[in-house]
Amino acid sequence: MAARRTSFRGQMNMDDQRGRRASLLMADSDIEKAQLQLEIGDIADDVTTPFTSKFAPSDMRQLALVAHNHMKPAMKQFIETYSEVLKKFRITGTNTTMRMCKSCWGEDNPEIEYGLACSSGPLGGDAQIAALMCMEDLGALIFFVDPLSAHPHQADIDSLLRLCNVSNVIVCPNPTSAMSMMHTLKGALEKGSRGMIPSFFQTLESPAVAEYKLQQELALAAAVNAGQRPTLMPGISMHRGESFEEPGVPFHPDLVDVGEEGETGTGHENESCSEDDNEEGEDVPNKMDEMQFGLSELGLEKEKSSTRLVSVSSLYGIPQPKTTGKKRGMMKKLGKQISHRFIGH
Repeated sequence: MAARRTSFRGQMNMDDQRGRRASLLMADSDIEKAQLQLEIGDIADDVTTPFTSKFAPSDMRQLALVAHNHMKPAMKQFIETYSEVLKKFRITGTNTTMRMCKSCWGEDNPEIEYGLACSSGPLGGDAQIAALMCMEDLGALIFFVDPLSAHPHQADIDSLLRLCNVSNVIVCPNPTSAMSMMHTLKGALEKGSRGMIPSFFQTLESPAVAEYKLQQELALAAAVNAGQRPTLMPGISMHRGESFEEPGVPFHPDLVDVGEEGETGTGHENESCSEDDNEEGEDVPNKMDEMQFGLSELGLEKEKSSTRLVSVSSLYGIPQPKTTGKKRGMMKKLGKQISHRFIGH
């Protein structure tokens, strides 16, 4: 016979008052609640006392304050309680929250540097805040979300929160997380520590972005090369260390020959290179090797012009080595040797 499944309350020993856990009884006791309120008050006093920030508001990106209708009273209380921290930033937000801030701090207060005032959420305010983030001028979002009401602009809310995760900025979706963040913000401003709040100073991104970009590159390469077999040189595979016609023949990356006028050749020119030229050119940077391998990985043809080489290397962030004078001669001689070996010309 199958064992009888114990109820959730039974697993928690909550079937009767006598069996309740001590931790739950403690949390429900009025004494414990009062003690916790005192501790919260003591910590809040530490954050709300005046202090000097080592960063000017203009040195940092904006801090956005947003609240749904049923959460606006909580936002007003939050602004009044943590004004000493909040007014050290350029505050942006929807019209209601901006009016709350100005009513607390004064609209013409020269010590306060206000950020942009956005429209109401249903009229595009959330989208405007998301645009600020995309324009790299938003360091954090404090958004008191109402989880119990339907919102006509839910798509805008989802977009804003999603982009916050894409940009890896600080997000506080409720009062508890926002109050905890006030301690971090004050500590960072007092110490002058950008590392504690990096999204206020640097454009960040989710760890998932790198993988997404890689998949986008693969999709683009597949679309560009659809129905085509990548070719580098006759008989040479696009994979390092492999040949279509001669498996096991090592692949040499320096197959591109840069001529006098910047054209790419295969090493069949009749120009010769002296032994002195070869010795002088042995210090050609390994960056050419890296660029050639990058071209092969993208499935590009090595017979293309050097313009292609320059554009791809710039995308890699690798400057193109200058192959002038004796180094050009060395590259031509090397290309000729490889051509004779692999192609049989």
